[in-house]
Amino acid sequence: MAWMNVLEAAGRLPGILFRGETCYDFDGIPMPLTEMSWRKRTNLLKAGVDMVMNKDTMYALPPVIQIEPTNICNLRCPLCPTGSGSLPRKPGMMEYSMVERLLTEVGEDLGAVYFFCFGEPFLHEDLPRMIRACTDRGIITLTSTNGQCCQTMEDAVRVVDSGLTTLIVALDGSTQESYEKYRKGGDIEKVKRFVSLIEEAKKRRNSPYPYTVLRAVVMKENAGELDALARTAVDWGVNMFATKTVGCLVTSEEFHDHEPVETEFRRFEYARVQRGTARMDRCIFPFRQPIIFCDGTVVGCEYDHELEMAFGSLIHTRFVDIWNSDNAKSLRKAVRSGKRKPGFCLRCPYENNVRRGTRLDCKELRPVHFSSRIQSRKSL
Repeated sequence: MAWMNVLEAAGRLPGILFRGETCYDFDGIPMPLTEMSWRKRTNLLKAGVDMVMNKDTMYALPPVIQIEPTNICNLRCPLCPTGSGSLPRKPGMMEYSMVERLLTEVGEDLGAVYFFCFGEPFLHEDLPRMIRACTDRGIITLTSTNGQCCQTMEDAVRVVDSGLTTLIVALDGSTQESYEKYRKGGDIEKVKRFVSLIEEAKKRRNSPYPYTVLRAVVMKENAGELDALARTAVDWGVNMFATKTVGCLVTSEEFHDHEPVETEFRRFEYARVQRGTARMDRCIFPFRQPIIFCDGTVVGCEYDHELEMAFGSLIHTRFVDIWNSDNAKSLRKAVRSGKRKPGFCLRCPYENNVRRGTRLDCKELRPVHFSSRIQSRKSL
């Protein structure tokens, strides 16, 4: 939803206004938002006005907020800032009280919260509690995991009972040998156990939530295994199998070591050794999807590791004041004009992208009907 243009957004108006429903889209993964309160509907309409007006000061609160539960990880993926050891921020865990304060302030207007960034979300023991706090306010949620945690039925039931809307599980190889070439320190059997426990917990609770997506980042190591990975997704009983381009740390010397040779699997086109010069149509992050790091720092881009243009900190300031701070407005102006962009914009993994977004393909294996999702949320 966040990446759509003005005409696409306008097409959603009747559903939002009269039925109180819309559908967010995360890399081709559908996330229906239903039974919206009038405050949520009004905020989405305001966000549409902001999109049309293209101003530096936002009239609406963000429809989506991305929260980093932790920037600590149990794997050492070479193209991840945390896994490679290049993340300059101190390791930490977000306090649950910070999430509760944020939701008390803006939760009635929020449509979705994405619980992930540069760390493994399930290392945070309060993650299900954070998700539940969103569910109780009619906010849909998504998280992405390497599948190494939650190895008991008790853990899986906590995830299902939290009301988590969408769960992405990374699987970048069909065998342990190919999987660990990138997911260093990972165990493919743990991923399998995690998925099987979640699906069993869904059956026990008679719930289609979370909508499970087995997703592979297509790299040189696994480009020839996509059919095998798709069969694995079917065997494991998830709802969807998806693939995406590799795009993290695109300026790293190791990036080309993992980028596929096949052009159809690449994120970028190249003229000789240089990336193409096509501009990204519309950056949405500082306008409609801010990121909150685990220490409470609010930024307009997850790649602002050095906090060049941090909007502010939830430790000291209310989010509604941070959202239109001087730095927030300055970043929006720089992104709109293309002038005086900060360093993290120049390293953007979405710039010069061959395709819209990062998705290569999504195949729904076990559909969940819209009406049953509504009923499931009522029963949680």
